[in-house]
Amino acid sequence: MKAGTAIAALCAACLSVSQVDASDVSVKAWAIPEYHTLNSASPFAPGAAQSRFGKNRTREEFELRARVWDVNLVATAATTAMEQYKPEYTTVVNELNYDFSLAGERFSLGKKIVSWDVGFGYRPLDLLQQENRRSIVTTTLEGIPYLAWETFSGDSAWMLIYANPGQGRAGVAKNDESVALKYYLRDGTTDWHAVARLSEHHHFETGAAISTVPLESLEVHGSLLYQHRFEQQYNSLIGTAGVPLSSGDPMRSQTREHAVTALAGFTLTGEAGFSLLGEAWYDATAYSSAEWRDVKELVSRQAGLLSQGIPPAAVSGNSAYSLHYFDQPNVLKENLLLRLSHRHEGENWEPAVDLLCTPADGGLVTTASLAYSGNHFRVDGGVRQYGGAGGSAYRLLPEERIIYFALQGFW
Repeated sequence: MKAGTAIAALCAACLSVSQVDASDVSVKAWAIPEYHTLNSASPFAPGAAQSRFGKNRTREEFELRARVWDVNLVATAATTAMEQYKPEYTTVVNELNYDFSLAGERFSLGKKIVSWDVGFGYRPLDLLQQENRRSIVTTTLEGIPYLAWETFSGDSAWMLIYANPGQGRAGVAKNDESVALKYYLRDGTTDWHAVARLSEHHHFETGAAISTVPLESLEVHGSLLYQHRFEQQYNSLIGTAGVPLSSGDPMRSQTREHAVTALAGFTLTGEAGFSLLGEAWYDATAYSSAEWRDVKELVSRQAGLLSQGIPPAAVSGNSAYSLHYFDQPNVLKENLLLRLSHRHEGENWEPAVDLLCTPADGGLVTTASLAYSGNHFRVDGGVRQYGGAGGSAYRLLPEERIIYFALQGFW
């Protein structure tokens, strides 16, 4: 469906629903141009032409939110244009769920965004739906099909959810059929979370999180997750002799067991409007610095074949396969994040700068941003720079800089 047709349909739905109660309808529109600089010194650079790295792009999105009686709807229509690719037009029902009571119990069914954890840079306990917390501009996720039972009191709540009914084992873990249980407790200034989940990809997962405010200006939070099983991609050409090229996709999936992921962080807020956030997390499902050295050696050998008369298409195609190493939520197991921002009450400007470091290999990602909020609009702009020590995973990224803008209008 063309974006214009989809937007017109959503507008018509908005007008129709607004006759019920305009206060239950909201509309948001985004325009997000991004300018990407290719890192030609990366050994992955030959494969970048067949990927999204190093290419300028723009995204326009229209979002409708409406609630009629006990039915909640979130739908978006978007246009995405990227260099060397045809524009893509998408329409998505992000959420469409119905809340109801039966025999004195509270139930919900349909499609919903399910996010549970307390972290900023990463959220280990988002078991059903993992959001990319490091995206430069966050837009609305697409929810998952579900059936849920909930019960709650003034300070606690239980939720039992059956996700992706009838799906079984899916190609992507997010789409796995699964059963999850969540418990929440508020104890004074402390929030406790506990979760457990059964699914085909991970078998059994369980974890807990805490967020507490010991002082008026200090918030402390943490998460801990155990997974019985997880899957990880690797390039089967690593360690092989001979010409390191494959006529097909050499990426394979390997199953590993007993992963522990943990996060700890704090937010310190001053009277002048400054806020300092710090987080450290360990993701057992991410790659180690040794695994990154192995894939770097492979793609470097492949890039060296260009001077030996090997067809460039064969080299670039094989290099592009290894770019899947960057698809992980975290490129390395160990991560440190520090973010300084300023927002004073009554002011419209919000500057921020954050540093993400991978201490195992010396990688560094620096992001500086500035936002301005008005009554019915918001403007964001910033720059993200990938760098750090030579040979670090972020230095290997076939992209060195992103400059972005985002204009939001909401009614």
